[in-house]
Amino acid sequence: MNHTAPASDSNQHAAWVAFARLGRIQFIASEHGGLLDKMGYSDGDQFIEAMRNCIDASPEEVIPILMDPQMAPSISARELACAFFIARTDYFDISASEHSRYVGTVEPYIPNNSPFHSHALYLECLRSIYQDQPVDIDKIIEARTAARDPRESDVLTMWGDALVDFVRGEAAFVAGNYKVAHHAFNSALPISSGLDFHCADRIRMMLARLLRESGQPADALEIWSNPDLLTRLRYFHDYPNLAVCHLNAARCAMDEKSIPVARSLLENANEWLSIIEGHTPRLQGYRHLREGELATLEENYEEGEILLRRALDFFRSLDPPCSEGLLETKIALGSYALFQSDLRMAWAIVRSLIDEAGDHRCLPMRSRALLLQTWFFISSDPPTRLAFDNVLERIHMIQNPALMMHALGNLLSYAIQNLEETDQAHLLQRIRGLKGVLEESCYEKLYQQHVSTRFAPAMEERFDRLFTEQDKALESL
Repeated sequence: MNHTAPASDSNQHAAWVAFARLGRIQFIASEHGGLLDKMGYSDGDQFIEAMRNCIDASPEEVIPILMDPQMAPSISARELACAFFIARTDYFDISASEHSRYVGTVEPYIPNNSPFHSHALYLECLRSIYQDQPVDIDKIIEARTAARDPRESDVLTMWGDALVDFVRGEAAFVAGNYKVAHHAFNSALPISSGLDFHCADRIRMMLARLLRESGQPADALEIWSNPDLLTRLRYFHDYPNLAVCHLNAARCAMDEKSIPVARSLLENANEWLSIIEGHTPRLQGYRHLREGELATLEENYEEGEILLRRALDFFRSLDPPCSEGLLETKIALGSYALFQSDLRMAWAIVRSLIDEAGDHRCLPMRSRALLLQTWFFISSDPPTRLAFDNVLERIHMIQNPALMMHALGNLLSYAIQNLEETDQAHLLQRIRGLKGVLEESCYEKLYQQHVSTRFAPAMEERFDRLFTEQDKALESL
């Protein structure tokens, strides 16, 4: 049966601004009573019931709700109901492949000029990034935006543009292009925070993740501890993300060797974890993990191992088990304990972690395990040349360019001691090739840390001459 898309009503703009700035059903209900009245609801409870019914509905169940004048008494009410229907309680409650079925079910019942379409595009890209790799986000964006009627430039257009920049940044981050991700997040954040969009909090947290993963823990710590961010999360009663902020801030403080700061942050995390006990249970496992890492940093190795093994048991006990938490904990145990044992056995354990991470598609943890494997080449008893070649062949699987530079730096150290000059030059070229995927100041800092400080400048000058000779030889062909 064909449906003609309805025209928007006079409350569309106000309804969507409320959605963009608050994003939560209960807060729209509590702060916009006058708007709800104009949309046709008798009170906030009626609005909350309608929106929650849509969140829980299947595609087969949602149309009768949208056509019920008690549940959706106006077109603007129907638009918000559709927004919550496709968002669900959790973004990833439905798969990327299911997303189009959910959107296609409701699209005929809402206006063509609705901001719903920008919201749906964002969710399609988000679900595709994390569930359907590899995916070309730009192609999805171009195809969807070309099919939509252009909107007049206003605050909702800016919201849609910010969502597009943000999701492009997430795609680049996952793909390992930190330079593009950094630019996209910094493009989306000023608009989102300046206009008080709800997505600004998620953008800040993703930027903090990017900074920490690219070897800038002090900058990441500043965001995770930002008073404005924590105040907003408290206002929205977002206790899981409050716990996430404190746990991640503690990890950054440990990266900076700021033990008292990390200890205080973990204590604060426990306050929020106690509120959400039973909700988002994996966070309890990460608390054990961070406490174990902190104990190890304090050189309390016995307590650290107990806490890390407690984290392992906790992650295993979840249904389903938390694969990423399990792998991160195993890598933490490997980082601090494996090298105390037989190096041959340790090598086998690290190889198994790489394979396990690949089997579970935990690509960030696979990158960390691959970095851990390169540490053996700067030990007192490095592996064979055959093992070096095997690691060099697999190292392209590291998707984090900061970890890649660290790993290549370790292999370069081995090459300087054991291999030919051409092998050394090849590794240095690969390191310099990372400049294209790292923000400039970040690249310079990492290059200083993993190359310039570790190896004499004379070595770099020698390789520069070699590169020049190779380029001249290629030009003469």
